[in-house]
Amino acid sequence: MRHERSIHSYLCVLALSLHACSSESAPVAAPAPVTPPTTATAPTPVAPAAPVATPQIVQPPTTPTIQPPNAVPAAGAGAATGIQPPTVTTPVAQAAGAAAPVVPTATAGTGAVPMTGVEPVEGVSTAKACVGKAGKKRGKSNESVMAPSRRTFVYYAPKDLDPNKPVPLVIVPHGYTQSGQAMFDITRYSDLADREKFVVMFPDGAPGSIGPWDVGSGVCGNGQLVPGSGDDQKFLDEMVKFAEADQCIDHEHKFLTGWSMGGYLINHTGCLRDDFRALGPHSAGTYQQANCKGKPKPVIMFHFNPDGLIDFNCGVKARDQWIKRNGCSADNPDTTMVKGGNCKYYKGCKEGAQVAFCQFDIPSNHLSDFLAGHAWSGGTKHSYSIAETESATELGWAFFKKYAW
Repeated sequence: MRHERSIHSYLCVLALSLHACSSESAPVAAPAPVTPPTTATAPTPVAPAAPVATPQIVQPPTTPTIQPPNAVPAAGAGAATGIQPPTVTTPVAQAAGAAAPVVPTATAGTGAVPMTGVEPVEGVSTAKACVGKAGKKRGKSNESVMAPSRRTFVYYAPKDLDPNKPVPLVIVPHGYTQSGQAMFDITRYSDLADREKFVVMFPDGAPGSIGPWDVGSGVCGNGQLVPGSGDDQKFLDEMVKFAEADQCIDHEHKFLTGWSMGGYLINHTGCLRDDFRALGPHSAGTYQQANCKGKPKPVIMFHFNPDGLIDFNCGVKARDQWIKRNGCSADNPDTTMVKGGNCKYYKGCKEGAQVAFCQFDIPSNHLSDFLAGHAWSGGTKHSYSIAETESATELGWAFFKKYAW
């Protein structure tokens, strides 16, 4: 860790020569309420010889609607005094004996904080089942592909997965000087995978490269100081093939989420290709995306304000690139308060291309941290994690289920 910190110190010195990204921040959104379709009334049966009474149709309960807060905090602010929490509307009608709707919270024992204001929907795969998958890779294992160059990664599959049932896949790239093992430890994605039944992989950066990942050219902030030289797009392809060889994968629901330089890789990959359904970069920037080949897609971004290594305004610029590319309005986003910050959900985005931006304040006990604010939100107690704020792992997965299913 001392070696990691010394390299980060060197980066920070180099960063002094760079101009800070221009400050720009805009408020972000709680998803607009969606009213489920009304159950159609069954037709009255045709009466036989003897009259038959028409059956009474019981209307299903109306899905509760979470209203956005009455006031929107200034950029970078946490939950402020006088701001009302989201209002949950009581269902208008509810079938006799039906259970009351429940706002989801983190499962006990995962270490994740309550998901304030987050209401994921159940993600159900419609992909075709597989035949003959071995299902031998269960739990955590260290793997490699692309011999002889040998790119390595941590692979995790819950022990109770049906190998022939299609499940989602999440790939979580790490930051500079880190490893896939570090992201496994910090994010608790393995706990979430156990609960939600999907495969998660944590790749290692290219060996012998200055930076861990090829993130494109002209990126914002300190990301430009550590360019990567590995073929990371091929690496991603080979990782997917590895997972598919042992477990049936739902290719309509593959996701990327990662931190710092790993977040830069996610923005770059989302510009290049469309086979990953949604993205969740954390503490990252990107480049101008005017010439991207990839189509608009759902993106949720996370950043502490301030960030001691990747300037907060690099995250803001990345957000603005996705707002423009996805056809969203930058004005008057819906805002959901979360622990230690807020998430803004932008309106008017193209179908299937929601943009959200979550920003967190640094807790007072972390203000003296080295590179303060450059951390994964809501992870384990680690030098590159702030455990006291909302879990980016939980927020990201809830976003994927709601907007990318």
